[in-house]
Amino acid sequence: MKQMLIAYATTEGQTRRIATFVAEELQRGGRAVDLVDLASPTAANLSPIYAAVILAGSVHAGAHQTVLRDFVKRNRDWLNACPTALLSVSLTAALSDDDSRAACRAEAQKFLDDTGLVPGVVLPVAGALPYTQYDWFKRFAMKSIARKRGGDTDTSRDFEYTDWSALAAFAHEFVGATGLDAGR
Repeated sequence: MKQMLIAYATTEGQTRRIATFVAEELQRGGRAVDLVDLASPTAANLSPIYAAVILAGSVHAGAHQTVLRDFVKRNRDWLNACPTALLSVSLTAALSDDDSRAACRAEAQKFLDDTGLVPGVVLPVAGALPYTQYDWFKRFAMKSIARKRGGDTDTSRDFEYTDWSALAAFAHEFVGATGLDAGR
């Protein structure tokens, strides 16, 4: 069976949940998947043995995590040689207006330009607003941003915007498009 890699970088945990969900969804379908946190020591030893790769990272202050960027730069050649997808997780992806969609594309393109990654798929994925995990300052700042955008401002609870069914559909479509199902 052809092995897949799902590698992620997370700041507050939502991207870990997203990557884990995709891995479990594919494993339920009988696919062999390695799930790797790019901040772990395991990430330094990854090699180009994978038939396909899904990268996931979240956007904070207009940029993806440094650990994701550095991993892609170190491994760009083999990542570009196999079917690759980028899941770009952000709160902006939860908004459906044209400006927000353009901002998601711009954030992803900035990452691609910086790293030289040429994925077959770039998918903006709505993240979460975990108010209860924030310190006072960040909670205040995020509430202010949410208020300006007409978002959720009840800081006594967390809000999750990820569309899990769309994510499951993406995972299966990506694998189908790579031809990995043919070898099963």
